[in-house]
Amino acid sequence: MTKETDKISVIVPVYNVKDYLEDCVRSVTDQTYPDLEILLIDDGSDDGSGEICDRLQMTDERIKVFHEKNKGVSSARNKGLKEATGAYIAFVDSDDILETDMYTYLMGLLKMYEAQIAACSGWYQYDAGAGKKFESPKKEVCLNGREALGVLHERTYLRAYIWNKLFRREALDGIRFSTELSFAEDYEMFCRVLEQCDRIVCGTKPKYHYMQRKSGACNQGYDRNYQKAMLMFEDCCNMYSRRYPQYRTLFENHYLFDLMGMAAAMGRNGNYVAADCKKIKKYIRTKLPQYLTDKKVPLYLKGSACVCCISVRAFSAVYRMLHRVEIA
Repeated sequence: MTKETDKISVIVPVYNVKDYLEDCVRSVTDQTYPDLEILLIDDGSDDGSGEICDRLQMTDERIKVFHEKNKGVSSARNKGLKEATGAYIAFVDSDDILETDMYTYLMGLLKMYEAQIAACSGWYQYDAGAGKKFESPKKEVCLNGREALGVLHERTYLRAYIWNKLFRREALDGIRFSTELSFAEDYEMFCRVLEQCDRIVCGTKPKYHYMQRKSGACNQGYDRNYQKAMLMFEDCCNMYSRRYPQYRTLFENHYLFDLMGMAAAMGRNGNYVAADCKKIKKYIRTKLPQYLTDKKVPLYLKGSACVCCISVRAFSAVYRMLHRVEIA
């Protein structure tokens, strides 16, 4: 039996996912961890997803549905945080799938290490059915917030994904998602969480299936949302480099990687904004020597950076052709 104070509030923003929503919610309701509150935040769906939410609410008393005007995923998650009553908070994307013991596993890690955040590994799941496991630590790793901020920017076993984590409610005190961002909003938010976090534990077991769909936000072309994210990445790099100079190289190399992600997005819809292309090439040229000497950067990314600093269009063409350079 769990205590009343052990309830987990699972926040699921919902927008036009009628083909995937029921499988997602079922993977939450089927959890072996019993004390759940499931908050479905319908962000103004117009494909019938809202009606599916209402029907699901009738099948399980743990499900609560909130219908909102379409304001984006950040606003929907913030609504969930406002309505949540649990001592623990979790997030799920409404087209993804959880292993049935995910929250039992994460709660065990939290309590074993007396941490504020617990993270598990997972799978990138593709439309064709193939999957690729996230990079994971060889054994459980416990970090303080400042250490975790450094590891986050190494792009190894700790990523800014919020859906493969369980948070003690106090870890999110005073923190909300930026409603100015529709892309990479989880990165911006998670960095702020880590700054006020005392301890995070990273587990080894894969428990979350992150569906990689062609229609997903990470596979869209370059637009205003990406431009806002690029400015945010720059601001975070500069701010955290000042605050934590021991990690400056990590922050700068992470930003360089993010800029290649912007270049890849440009190639998806052919929107090569001249000023942004110039900015990307200039920064990569400036930081290329330290990027090439970083032993943790894979060879294919080093080669990608060399191409991108010469021509964003050429980089995008190679990216599209190989489709193996994973800018995520």
